Amino acid sequence: MTEDIVNKQIKALKKFIDNKEINVNDIDVFCEKGVYDIEQSRRILLAGKEIGLGINFHGDELNYTGSAEMGADIGARAISHLECISDDGIRAMASAKTFAVILPHTGYLLRIEMPPVRRMIDAGVPVALGTDANPNAFSSAMSISMNLACVLCHMSLEEALVAATINSAAALGISDKYGSLEVGKKADLIICRCPSWEHIIYQFGDHTHLILYVLKHGAIVY
Repeated sequence: MTEDIVNKQIKALKKFIDNKEINVNDIDVFCEKGVYDIEQSRRILLAGKEIGLGINFHGDELNYTGSAEMGADIGARAISHLECISDDGIRAMASAKTFAVILPHTGYLLRIEMPPVRRMIDAGVPVALGTDANPNAFSSAMSISMNLACVLCHMSLEEALVAATINSAAALGISDKYGSLEVGKKADLIICRCPSWEHIIYQFGDHTHLILYVLKHGAIVY
């Protein structure tokens, strides 16, 4: 499978990109025991990098694989999960300024240990937040992800807000246009009716009634 991906699929993908038939920004691989091992993952990710894709992949989730060290070594922009990251992996990601994308829903719903987020932040690893919305962590509620990050991962409210906004945009390579309220950026945002921004994290669920407006590129769409 790895040979097919590297020698056929990624080459075919480049043709589609060059012909402007599809728009692809990043390459991902699940570096995990029983899926793609560390060397297979490295080959796939580097093959994607060679055609201009950013490296943004899943690793060190269920088992320690050395994903963090490998990702930092090859210039990954971001690595998701990292529940089983090592101290060496933390140091490597901090040195490379590779984003750690924390997905608290996964640990909560799969009943596995949370990633060592406090140690990552204290070591200088930039942290982003997501939901990992998929069949085994079926939630797209970022507000709950922020709450879990504070309660279970020991992040401050301010750290969770930064991780869910500008750092998430940076992990995707789009922080020049999204992720913060700045002149010249895209106005994709929500306006909420709540006493303070902290309330969005403090309230656990049932957030729909808080949303007053949704804006896309500055236009009200809801």
